[in-house]
Amino acid sequence: IFGPNSCGKTHLSNIFKEYNKSTILSSLRSNDLELIKKGESFIIDDFVPSMNYPSELVMHFLNQVTYNEGSVLFLSRYSAFEMDWNLDDLNSRIRSLLACEIKLPDDMLLYTFMIKYSNDKQLMLNDNQCLYILERLERNFESVINFINQLDLITLETKKKVSYKIIQHVFDTLYKN
Repeated sequence: IFGPNSCGKTHLSNIFKEYNKSTILSSLRSNDLELIKKGESFIIDDFVPSMNYPSELVMHFLNQVTYNEGSVLFLSRYSAFEMDWNLDDLNSRIRSLLACEIKLPDDMLLYTFMIKYSNDKQLMLNDNQCLYILERLERNFESVINFINQLDLITLETKKKVSYKIIQHVFDTLYKN
């Protein structure tokens, strides 16, 4: 799964982890090869060519998981075609894997997410307030989460209901230069 930060990759990997009892790895070391058992499932986070994922070790890891009939879910900001592992066999193998791109959410999805997340915090924003906020935020879930968390904190501290004045205060607090 590849896509920009805060697009939902981690959320999907948590579902995969729960369903498959997967082990999450944020880097590969040679002793990780010993972890691989029959049918073992792994999630490899922030998968890019780097010191955390040496090319030869990635190749051995993939071979071991395949041999033991396991599975791997790769999470990355980049598609396989944007990466160069400096090993033709590894490049070819990674590029042949099934891939899914997650793009940043559209306005309707962000609006729905904001309503759900703010209701979970018992903030009960009205439609106009949500639209006002969305017009001023970056188009990702992380921005919505940060904003709603800050709004929740301020309304709890001041013991006041959400108003445009408080919303503007949150913007001023989060985005002051």
